[in-house]
Amino acid sequence: MVKSNKGISIIESLVCIVIIGIGFIAIMQLSAFSINSMDRATERNKLNYLSEMVMEDMIGDPDNVSKYGNFNKTCTSGNQNASDLHTRMKKKWDDKLQEKNFMKVDNKDRKPKCDNYDTKKTYVNSGTNTSGRVNFFTGKGKRKKYLGVVVK
Repeated sequence: MVKSNKGISIIESLVCIVIIGIGFIAIMQLSAFSINSMDRATERNKLNYLSEMVMEDMIGDPDNVSKYGNFNKTCTSGNQNASDLHTRMKKKWDDKLQEKNFMKVDNKDRKPKCDNYDTKKTYVNSGTNTSGRVNFFTGKGKRKKYLGVVVK
């Protein structure tokens, strides 16, 4: 007696479902990784623009560049009265770092994420060539952005 096999057995269908499930899991992990990468790239672009803004403000006021060297920003916003140019620039930097409408993605406000280890600092080295430097630490202090220029 020869039995004819018609259709698919239960074991074959279970193996097929497991293989397809593994494929779906791999695709979901890949999409989660790509979304995380895009978020990091967006944050990096914002930090690039902000650090360039700080450097341009320092270059724009070379006579008072030594007064720009004590900017230290954490997650809290400071209230400072803007009476002279360098204080107004620091207030502008503070406002830009805390700005909620800096970038919109899917009609949601995006701003640089801030953690207790995240800091934004400026340094000025005066000497024969005055130079300015910006250090941004983000991502719980793990990601670093340095930018430095010779001001005068």
